[in-house]
Amino acid sequence: MIRVLITALLLGTSLAGHAQTNVRFLHEWRFEGHVAPFLVAIDKGYYQAEGLNVTIDPGTGSLDSINRVATKAYDMSVADINSLMRYRDNPANAPVKAVMMVYDSPPFAILTLKKNGITKPKDLEGKTLGAPAADGAWAQFPILAQVNKIDTSRVRVDNVGFPVREALLAQGKVDAVTAFGSNALGVKAQGVPDSEIVVLMMRRFGLDLYGSAILAHPDFMKAQPKAVSGFVRALIKGFQETFRDPDAAIESVMKRNPVAKRDIELARLKLVIEQSYVTDDVRANGFGAVDMKRLDSAIDQVGIAFKFTNKPKAADIFTAEFLPPKEQRLVK
Repeated sequence: MIRVLITALLLGTSLAGHAQTNVRFLHEWRFEGHVAPFLVAIDKGYYQAEGLNVTIDPGTGSLDSINRVATKAYDMSVADINSLMRYRDNPANAPVKAVMMVYDSPPFAILTLKKNGITKPKDLEGKTLGAPAADGAWAQFPILAQVNKIDTSRVRVDNVGFPVREALLAQGKVDAVTAFGSNALGVKAQGVPDSEIVVLMMRRFGLDLYGSAILAHPDFMKAQPKAVSGFVRALIKGFQETFRDPDAAIESVMKRNPVAKRDIELARLKLVIEQSYVTDDVRANGFGAVDMKRLDSAIDQVGIAFKFTNKPKAADIFTAEFLPPKEQRLVK
């Protein structure tokens, strides 16, 4: 497992007399372009400046990312907040909570080709939709269908594998696929020109959902509130620096992922910035916060696809107590 460790020694500085607090952090996925802000915060010394020794490990998905924090294998992580809502439905589970929003707009999307004539979700009627059973975007399709009044009996759904999803779309074997918006790069890799690829971000079609957020174990929040606040503050600086200069920020990914291709990962980073990280709401209100009314609406929408037995409220899922002031969170 790749592990990134920041220490005063690595940066050639000394913080003698100042105890460093260890923070074990798990990302939800491997080190690809969109992970750059987390790694930039290491390379720029932002965590260290907050008195933190931060380790960041790549992950294998949101569910594992939530569970590893819940069991205290990690102090903090990043994971899909909609998965956290489902997790919190069980009162026996640890009351893990989000402390900072990362994806103001979730990455969930429908990908199609211009020639298929699908410009809005309802156009899927009479078409074939390819959807991996474990796909995060497919999990939200019942919400998309209800909000957009799609007659699902008129949509043929083929269970397709992740490795062949983009190829099947490019070959015309399916008319559209559920995916993350950045998976458009996979369609392009099949030889499809950018001008022919259509990306329908679900957020633009009535979904109030957020995407991934920074989570913390409640015991860690209580025992180390300054560490949580410091981590959040440092990470926001990492995002701000990445937004200012993504071409430089991608180097933090490349030196930790020897098999990555720079042009692909830079394109992925720029797509995720445009689609999910920097929205109109983020530009107006700063990075990392949520609208609690929208979050309550998101919980209601998750209830369309998931039957809650102990439905959480927005305050059960997110706290803004560790966020710095708005002026420090603005996209500059």
